[in-house]
Amino acid sequence: MMKGDSLNSETRKKIFNSIMKFPGLYLNEIARKLNIPKSTVNYHLKYLQKKGLIVSHANSRYVRYYVTAKICKNDKKYLDLLLENVPCRIIVYLFLNPDSSQIEISKYLDKHPTTVSFHLDKLNNADVLETRVVGNKKQYKLKDAGTLLDLFVKYGDNFLNNGNELNMDLALDLLQKFYNLKN
Repeated sequence: MMKGDSLNSETRKKIFNSIMKFPGLYLNEIARKLNIPKSTVNYHLKYLQKKGLIVSHANSRYVRYYVTAKICKNDKKYLDLLLENVPCRIIVYLFLNPDSSQIEISKYLDKHPTTVSFHLDKLNNADVLETRVVGNKKQYKLKDAGTLLDLFVKYGDNFLNNGNELNMDLALDLLQKFYNLKN
């Protein structure tokens, strides 16, 4: 069956286009954004998956949806993290302040150190961070800052306006500082 045939329902087309525009949405977000009942969204998501137009990726909190032809495996892994508030803010902080300690990150985020430790472990397990011990403390920096930056540029609308407390000024500062460091 051709893609056009699979998208002959107006509701299904809206859901597909929403996922295309904002990769990584989960069921409740789609239902809320489009003002469509969750049961209806769920039905169409299953249909789109069955037809191979979208794929799902489960993380610890959500099942997120992506357009099959538009996203690669690593993008999904990183986007899952960037779409979460605390991991995204840690990543942004580490862009601007490489080799920071957990305490420095905790102060910046105004979060308890154990909360930050939990998210640093999550980022470490996803192979996003490099950790080194200096004296009696660990320092963290991003392993592949270039790839993460590319995702910020490519999918910025997703997490800059997704309740992550980020704004466009911060994103521009991030881009400018990162490119200045590379040159």
